[in-house]
Amino acid sequence: MKKPNYFKIGLFVIAATLLLAAAIIIFGGGKFFQKKTTIETYFDQSVQGLSVGASLEFQGVQIGNVSYIGFVFNEYHTRKTYVLVRAEIYLDKIAGEGKKRLFETDEERLQGYGQMIQKGLRLQLASQGVTGIAFLNAVYLDPDRYPPLEHDWTPEYSYIPSAPGTITQITQTIENLSRSIESIDIEKITDGVEDLVVSLNNAVEQAKVGELSADLRKLVKTLDTTTAELDKMLKSQETKETIANVVAITGELNRTLRRTDRLLSNREHNIKLTMDNVERITEDMKEFMELLKKYPSWVLFGSPPPHIEPEGEEKQ
Repeated sequence: MKKPNYFKIGLFVIAATLLLAAAIIIFGGGKFFQKKTTIETYFDQSVQGLSVGASLEFQGVQIGNVSYIGFVFNEYHTRKTYVLVRAEIYLDKIAGEGKKRLFETDEERLQGYGQMIQKGLRLQLASQGVTGIAFLNAVYLDPDRYPPLEHDWTPEYSYIPSAPGTITQITQTIENLSRSIESIDIEKITDGVEDLVVSLNNAVEQAKVGELSADLRKLVKTLDTTTAELDKMLKSQETKETIANVVAITGELNRTLRRTDRLLSNREHNIKLTMDNVERITEDMKEFMELLKKYPSWVLFGSPPPHIEPEGEEKQ
């Protein structure tokens, strides 16, 4: 029987280990060598769907991953039953201008976290679309509406308060609405409506309906009488004659207006002819005056004007 070659086996194991480490480094994006800091939060609700390795996002950008999920009484001496969730934030993910970190030192980081928490920074359980994969979402909410949970221990890592997720808020709203509906005294409201109907019936019975009806009948009779008198007046002979006179006067007025219009048209034509004659006489006078200026002897004595040779022609 041939003995195994331990040297080759050892070389194979070393090569496989190196390849595995290289694969972890490559496919893990170098997370083992990234600078990171740990934060923790506490939930007073179910974190079903959240698992270790889930992403931690801020304004839609992944800045870390969940590293631990458990109960607070497993880590701290307390009777609280909160769910403890820890996450690692990769400092390279929160670099600013010139690759400068948001917080350079631990002291700056603690002070910065405190200021952000006062402004309303909270960690919320959220889900990704239709897949339902849960993750931690860092958002700014109303700090007065979502105060930090009470705890009687000193957090081991930087603490960021939590806030109920969107689904939890909807569920709580529905539960509160159901309790409000259950607390409504339907029977008391029904009794009140019945009492109101009885009171209205009594008021109608006690009212002087008969007197009101008599007054209404008198009013209707008066209106009928007035209408009849108006109809009679319109059908009378005097009214018909008055209307006929108005129609005749209107016709005569129309004829007078038409005659006036024709008269004005004729006058306008005569005025136009007169103006044309004046214009021709003016033109004739103008020509006569020019002729008088050029040839006064011809105008006075009747001799013809001298013959003027055209320029450029030679005498023959």
